[in-house]
Amino acid sequence: MVSYTQSVALPISKVWEHFLYKVEHPEYFVPGVSDVSIIEKSADAVIRQMKLINPLGEIFNLIERITHKPYEVCYAIVEHPKYKGYVLNRAVAINQEETAITYSIYWQDIETDVWYAEEETVKNAVLKTIAYIMTK
Repeated sequence: MVSYTQSVALPISKVWEHFLYKVEHPEYFVPGVSDVSIIEKSADAVIRQMKLINPLGEIFNLIERITHKPYEVCYAIVEHPKYKGYVLNRAVAINQEETAITYSIYWQDIETDVWYAEEETVKNAVLKTIAYIMTK
């Protein structure tokens, strides 16, 4: 597991709005995302497909089942060429005007069960999220 936390000078309600927006528009929040499509949407979950570029420049398809509860969104892998697992996005109010954003990647290599450990990937995702939220 790899995780990164950064605080932002915004109330949790504003961060939460963007977490929910990210479900259908990850390209604004996650580096290397393209060709996003919602395959299925219900009251309980969203099934999303998209293309990603990994740190080596390889493009691959990712299908996720996304669920959420207040201040936490879970992106569970349905189909990925290398990993199984999920990503959690959490928001925690520090006070009325500041929120901590934490992204945690719980991915394991399908063949070796080795945990994903690219700290820069998760850090860049959090920082891109904050940069986008601050412009809106």
